[in-house]
Amino acid sequence: MRLLLADDHPMIRAAIEVLLRDSGFEIVGMAGTGQETLEEVERLQPDIILLDVQMPDGNGLDVLRRLRAIKSRARVVLLTAGVDDSALLEAKSLKVQGIVLKNSDPAYLIECLESVRGGRTWIDPELATRARQLAAAPQRARHLQLAPRERQLIGFVRKGLRNREIAEQLGVTEGTVKVYLHAIFEKLGVATRTELAIRADEFLVG
Repeated sequence: MRLLLADDHPMIRAAIEVLLRDSGFEIVGMAGTGQETLEEVERLQPDIILLDVQMPDGNGLDVLRRLRAIKSRARVVLLTAGVDDSALLEAKSLKVQGIVLKNSDPAYLIECLESVRGGRTWIDPELATRARQLAAAPQRARHLQLAPRERQLIGFVRKGLRNREIAEQLGVTEGTVKVYLHAIFEKLGVATRTELAIRADEFLVG
């Protein structure tokens, strides 16, 4: 299978190139930035993209969003030194085919690529448990009773409004909005505004 390797670290690229030699996966191109990756995807039409999460000029998730927007058929495997819950949730919502931690056993990368080639999804074992816990969280959240004002605030966050803009909509101070949002974070067990925005539809079910 034809593979595009996108990572801004030459040593990582060289190591992966050696690892994949004689593996049945042909590296047809390399990229070191998000913009380069998108250009190479268009030029090379690879089957799989090995995509570093942290890159200049458009990180891995930025590239993944763009690929989904243009309906690229390339399968995407994220390479990462670590990923927070909100990024993991977003990657799954964007239907990433694989996630491999850079500090894991190199055999995992081959295992992941083989799974993705076979049409399956593969997530590094260290992340799989977290992914299952996060997937179960919406089920718990549905049992929480949200007040109309709380639902309204979540809707504003989903739309990307800033605290100042939310305050203007509600006719309250920015400080009051911060208090409301903090209470919502605590109630729903989310850590960041990004996570709340990504999972807004789950919380607003019913």
